[in-house]
Amino acid sequence: MDLASNPCNEILYIAFNQDQSCFVCGTENGFRVYNTDPFRLTFRREFEGGGGLCIVAMLFRCNILALVGGGTNPRFQPHKVMIWDDKTPRCIAELSFRSQVRQVKLRRDIVLVLIDRKVYIYRFSDLTLIDHIETFPNPRGLCTLSASQDRTVLACPGVQKGKILVVFYDQQKIQSAQSGLATNNQEQKEGGGDFTRMQNCREKTTLITAHESKVSQLSLNFEGTLVASASDKGTLIRIFDAETGGLLQELRRGVDRADIQCITFSQNSQWVVVSSDKGTIHVFAVMQSHSAAGDPNLDLNLSLANRRSNFSFLGLSYFSSEWSFAQFRVQDYRSLVCFGSDPNTVIVACANGYSCSVYLRKMDYAASSFSEL
Repeated sequence: MDLASNPCNEILYIAFNQDQSCFVCGTENGFRVYNTDPFRLTFRREFEGGGGLCIVAMLFRCNILALVGGGTNPRFQPHKVMIWDDKTPRCIAELSFRSQVRQVKLRRDIVLVLIDRKVYIYRFSDLTLIDHIETFPNPRGLCTLSASQDRTVLACPGVQKGKILVVFYDQQKIQSAQSGLATNNQEQKEGGGDFTRMQNCREKTTLITAHESKVSQLSLNFEGTLVASASDKGTLIRIFDAETGGLLQELRRGVDRADIQCITFSQNSQWVVVSSDKGTIHVFAVMQSHSAAGDPNLDLNLSLANRRSNFSFLGLSYFSSEWSFAQFRVQDYRSLVCFGSDPNTVIVACANGYSCSVYLRKMDYAASSFSEL
């Protein structure tokens, strides 16, 4: 989450790592890593002479990170991605672009970089350019990768407003792709290289017509089989089948406009949690036949979980959409949310520009409510 728009902020960025066991904050002087449960500061790096970071991407808990400069005194240029080895500590590689970097995502096999209208995908081992994707203007850097190492799935805005593009990659082809597709940094800047060969790494693509207005938030589940999205209206969250593009579920956050800040699936794909600038955290049950848990009894219980309007028989969008199973409020209005190692626990990481805080709540299924931990 980008917090750098306020020049007074000390904290410029906040993001979870891949398994949500910790989160990282980019600051005006470096970065800090916090454990989520229990909440504690585990590491901090402050650069000698200062220098801000507007993006910090972790690779699980290892010493390799991706850094992008930002704030009032950027440590690095905002159009460069620096691959940082904190054990050394120094930069071991860099990627340079013509425009400001909006987001960076890491997997053990992939580095994903977003600028305003493009997504670049690199093989991590040698930074070979594997693919590039044109998008709708994307200043928020919306993009999501599947977390499972068994499958590589990417979802990002399409080239038209309200569309989502889902790309499935062949992992063997990614690993065997010839190096030198982007033979130098200038080609990376220009988006050059042999793109016919790059696109051969794709198994398939799915284009989803998700919303009438522009997409404001995106999330894939762990396996990359489900896509959740919200528009800039922020009233509805829609869940789609990633392979077919079919709409599986429509979830209603509320009736007033809101900025949806985070959408996250539980690892078993039975729940999705949503945060917004209203300060309310909503949890919805996910009902689809191919849920990861595969427990028919659990699926039956979940089918009764989300609340529906008494007028759902009318078929209108407002009445037919599902309301949250449970919700609670937090004091901070800029937050990221996820599920803990216990799937009944929701973790909310908040940053107000000056400090970080974490809320832990446990779901009570019988009461459709939360208790504080």
